Amino acid sequence: MKLSTDIANEITNRAKLVLNRKVIVTDDHGSEVSGDGRMIVDALRACQEGRVVRAAVDDTPVAWCPFVYESQTIGAFGIPEEDTQVTPEAISLLQGLAEVITHQYFLMEYVQPSEKMQAKFLKQALTTATQEPSEIFRQADILQMNLRVPQAIMLIEIEDFEKKVAPGNLAVDERDSRVQAQAIRVIGKIKQAFQNNTENIVCYFGSGRFVLSKGIGGEGLTTRNTARFLQEKSRYVHETLRSEFAGQTITMGVGQYYPDLGGLRKSYQEAKLSLSVGSKVWGPGQAYHIKQVGMFVTLANIAQEHKAELAHQILYPLLRDEQLYKTVQTFLTSGLNLTEAAEKLHVHRNTLIYRLDKTKKVIGLDPRVFDDALQIKLGLMFYQEA
Repeated sequence: MKLSTDIANEITNRAKLVLNRKVIVTDDHGSEVSGDGRMIVDALRACQEGRVVRAAVDDTPVAWCPFVYESQTIGAFGIPEEDTQVTPEAISLLQGLAEVITHQYFLMEYVQPSEKMQAKFLKQALTTATQEPSEIFRQADILQMNLRVPQAIMLIEIEDFEKKVAPGNLAVDERDSRVQAQAIRVIGKIKQAFQNNTENIVCYFGSGRFVLSKGIGGEGLTTRNTARFLQEKSRYVHETLRSEFAGQTITMGVGQYYPDLGGLRKSYQEAKLSLSVGSKVWGPGQAYHIKQVGMFVTLANIAQEHKAELAHQILYPLLRDEQLYKTVQTFLTSGLNLTEAAEKLHVHRNTLIYRLDKTKKVIGLDPRVFDDALQIKLGLMFYQEA
């Protein structure tokens, strides 16, 4: 077991709280881990001799104590003794504290490969159809992933997740360690939200994206009668994560339930489309179910020139009327709020209603209706991108 910077910093921070002393941590070669990496001879002596060595560091008396973990000396603590000499009880307390912290990090390192293996397996199971379902179920059982129960996919994206957790100036190993540690924390929160029910599978797919394969209990399940359940649970997960990770933009895409493994793959594709289209049309930070964006998926996946052409055909009467165009744009950016839009346009509320009625008449879509407003906004976006 090697002492990492994270472990050393955690020991230093906790020791400050418990002992009210700023502890120096070195590795078993006497090199400072929690500081600038300088070599401290007396720390090395403490490690080699297995006893407390007292000596000055920068004119400050310091007691160097060997740090033993699982019968192996892996480093040393330097405890300042400016006012009083550190007691054997304080040394014992620090030793126990450091052992707990180190063990926690060891477990995290041990768990990470399992988390990565599960994520790799689930991604392959959801994106490729070359293996027999029976073989996939068998492998899932070995990895303690229950794919045999009815499930649907929820895709969760945390904006700039890796960038915020691990800045680019870190070493690759350190960066990966931090990302995995935080990913495990997020996974834990999602599982806890559902009382760690084993019918739910949660994995980190990288790039800030987490996949929740949500178990659906009950009998006689169909795509139709499970839609509301999935929408409610997605909102619950979204609110739970927003509360836990305040200040971070969290967006979700939710697929429908379909039976069997092939249905789960379809659900995953729908979740990806929901996340992509919902984010582009309404912006990040919300949970989007495929029912909300499903009618626009085909439009979203065709070639750009066809998107623009179709958008122009549908919205031409609106595009050629500058006043209506401005009115609809303002209404959409105001979140379909009549009062707010009227204030921005400096018109009476009734005038705004009249213009929206006219819009419905000329293009056959009512900006006040969610699905129609979504189609108008998507069409305007495609037209402007052309």
